[in-house]
This record gives sequence, C-alpha cells and structure tokens, in this order.
Amino acid sequence: MGRTAVLGVFLTVALAACSGAGASDNRLSGEPSHYLLTIDQLVTPDFSVYEGAHAVDAAAIAGTDQSQLHRLQSDGLQSAATIRFFRQVELATADGPIDIISTAERFATTAGASDVYQADVARHDAGSGETPISTGALGDTAHADSVVKTTASGIEAVQITLEWRTANVVNVIVVRGRYGGTRLDDALLIGHRQATNELP
Repeated sequence: MGRTAVLGVFLTVALAACSGAGASDNRLSGEPSHYLLTIDQLVTPDFSVYEGAHAVDAAAIAGTDQSQLHRLQSDGLQSAATIRFFRQVELATADGPIDIISTAERFATTAGASDVYQADVARHDAGSGETPISTGALGDTAHADSVVKTTASGIEAVQITLEWRTANVVNVIVVRGRYGGTRLDDALLIGHRQATNELP
C-alpha cells in the first residue's frame, strides 16, 4: 500500500474516531428533573406548582398511543420527568398562559431522541385542528403546533405545544390560555429559559 493510500486510511479512521468522541461528549447525562422549568423562571406572576416535578415512564408519556410507547422504548428512553404550573384567573380576560406543563426526556443516544422528536412533530402536525408554527432557533431543532377549542362557556382557548431537541434530550413545553391572550412568544420565552438548564 502506497503512502497516499495509508494516509487516506489513517485520516478516515482518525476523523471517524473524532466524530464518535464528539457525539458522545455532546450527550447530556443529568437527571431530566434538573432540566425542567422552575417556578422562578416563569415570567408571569401568580403561578403556583400544580403538580410537582416527578419521574414519568414511557407508558405515562404515551398514554393510550401504543405506537408512541413502542417508539419510546425502542429508541432508548432512559429517564423522563415533568412538572405542571397553574394560575387561577378568569379565562375570559386572561393574558398570558394559565396552565404550563414542562417535560424533559433523556435518551441513550442522540439518534433515538431525534427519531422520537420527528415522530412527535409528525403526530402533532397531523392532529385534528393543529396548526404548525415556526419557532426560530432553539436547541438543535425545534417545532411548535397550536390548536384552538371553544369551551363550554363559549370562550376560545388555545393550546400551544413547543418541542425541541438538545442532543439526546427531547423537551416539551405545553401552554394553555385564552386564544389571543396566549401566544407562541409566551411558550418560546419560557422554552429558552428551560433550555438554559441544559447548558454545561
């Protein structure tokens, strides 16, 4: 084998090794509960913790969706946690979210997290009444969907689901409130704050 061929093999192996090391170094290894939004990161006053931070498994995340359950399990969900905040206000006049759910899911690999993230986005985009919305830069990749429903009292309420992936962690922020009073900007503001919890 000539010098050029040997050099080519060496560079290929060296680059592959460096690439593998980098991917491994980028993975997050902390407990998902440490990545969740905290009450002091909320920008709207009067929120309290409705459900404290707690671990959730694949079955709790998927609910009755068996295909989602299988994907979470096969893509290597290692650990997940969620927390919920609520503020007691009149929905008809509320500005800003009144209900916020923060979730973080850590996977064994970035590829597994990416697969689950993409499946989540596709599922929401195809949901009844769901409208996809661009988010701008957040994590490695991000997406949002909104859906508007009319309550029994005739008030239009909106739910915005903001989901992004940072390396091997999938993050989800769900905000609910009065349509017109709760916007994607509200979800993005607290989403960016949650993202800082994953910084080294």
